[in-house]
Amino acid sequence: MEPGRLSRDGFLGNDSRTLQDIIAADLATLQAAGIERENAANLLDELHEAADEALETPKTVCNGQVALLATEVRGRISCPFGCGTRVHKANIRIQARGLDLLLTPLSTHMIRRHGFFQGRGSPFRIEPDDLVTLYRICRSGTSGTEKNAER
Repeated sequence: MEPGRLSRDGFLGNDSRTLQDIIAADLATLQAAGIERENAANLLDELHEAADEALETPKTVCNGQVALLATEVRGRISCPFGCGTRVHKANIRIQARGLDLLLTPLSTHMIRRHGFFQGRGSPFRIEPDDLVTLYRICRSGTSGTEKNAER
């Protein structure tokens, strides 16, 4: 989790909480908002896919309320939890209603599989409150993942 060979910046940022406390607090935020972790990760996957389809050009989704831009980075990165997952490197900038998030495929994997949003101060941390806001923007008027991010 610390800066090193796997990740130059590490995954904890300047967060002094334990890994377990980070995960518990972040998942509690989603739970309080009534959003299941799997549904939040599905949205992030949909946004990543939409950004990829735009071939590194800006794209808007979610009824024009969310701007996306994907930038590919060479190589793959392994999950720091040792689960054997390796994903391609990419940065997906997501902007909506004052939010400016930087998503990676590894971020989505860690949220879905491990409930880990990364530590505060990590360059790729997605604040759970921001994810809740993004989820509500893209899923407004629906009860779950049936509304595609493209609408």
